[in-house]
Amino acid sequence: MPNQELTLFWMYDAAEAASPNMQHTIATFVALSLIIGAVAAVLIAWRFKKHDTNEPKWRVTTSTIALFLVTLSVFLFLTYRTYNAVIGGEGNGNWTTLPSIRTGNYISSLGLLASLTATRKMRWPLLAASCLMEFIWFSQGMSL
Repeated sequence: MPNQELTLFWMYDAAEAASPNMQHTIATFVALSLIIGAVAAVLIAWRFKKHDTNEPKWRVTTSTIALFLVTLSVFLFLTYRTYNAVIGGEGNGNWTTLPSIRTGNYISSLGLLASLTATRKMRWPLLAASCLMEFIWFSQGMSL
């Protein structure tokens, strides 16, 4: 029997790495999944908003604020991505992309904090949408 090694960690070399098209496809799929998840969570929260009648007024107010902030963050991201698609992308950032990323980070962070005190039904969809949007904005900032 030939001498065989037990391989615990296997590293890819440059010839074995996935093709750039496959990496682009996977990244696009992940980004679209995150956006669809955030939009779905916001839509679920908007649906639950109509049914909150037995909660204290301050919880309903913070739920509404969190819902507004997360929705604003989603719309800002869609506007940001549309602008980048129109201009062909901006590798180093410019006078519109960097403030958009910073504003999106702040808005989603405030939405995350406000969602912690939201009503029972709206807390988890808002928290999920806020975390997803924070991750998306953070990854946009790190990609520059």
